Amino acid sequence: MKRERDPTQEELDKLLDWLDSDRETASRKLNQIQARLVRIFISRGCIDAEYLADEVINRVTARIDKVKTTYSNPVACFLGFKTNVYREYLHDLGEIAKAKPPPPPRPADVLEREDVCLEACMSTLTEAERDLFERYFRGSGQARIEARKELARERNLSANALKIQIHQIKKKLLKCLAECLEEK
Repeated sequence: MKRERDPTQEELDKLLDWLDSDRETASRKLNQIQARLVRIFISRGCIDAEYLADEVINRVTARIDKVKTTYSNPVACFLGFKTNVYREYLHDLGEIAKAKPPPPPRPADVLEREDVCLEACMSTLTEAERDLFERYFRGSGQARIEARKELARERNLSANALKIQIHQIKKKLLKCLAECLEEK
C-alpha cells in the first residue's frame, strides 16, 4: 500500500477545526474516530489495524481542503477513505501471497543465538528506553491501544512522537542485533 505523506501542522489544525471549533472536543472526536477505525479493521481480520487507521486519518488530513467541501459529515468521510485503504490492504495481501511462500522454520540453535543477542541488545538500552519499548508492545487489541494512549499521556507526547521514539529504539535494537548475529 502506498503510504500517504505525513500531514502538515496546518492541515492537522484544519482537520481539528472541521471536527469541532473546541480543540479539546475535536481531539476527543478524532480519537473516537481512530478507535472506531481500529475496531473495524480488527473485525475484518487486519493484522495491523492501528497502522491502517492512522493511514486513513493521514489521507483525510492531507486532503482536508478538498474533503471539507465534498463531505458534510466527517465520520462519513473517514469511513469512505477506510474502504479504499482496506481494498489496498487486501490487494497487497494478495500480492504478498503470490510473491513467495513463507520461509522454513529456523533451526533451534539459530533461534537460541537470536534470543541471546536480543537479550544482550536489550541490556544496552537505558532503563527508560527498555521500559518504554516493553510497555509499547505489551498486550493486544483494544487494551494495547488504550495502553499506548496512556503511555503517550504519561510522557506528555503525541501519538506520533511516541511512535517516532519507538521507531528509533527499534532501529537501535536492529542494528545491535545485526552486529551481534554477525559476530556469532
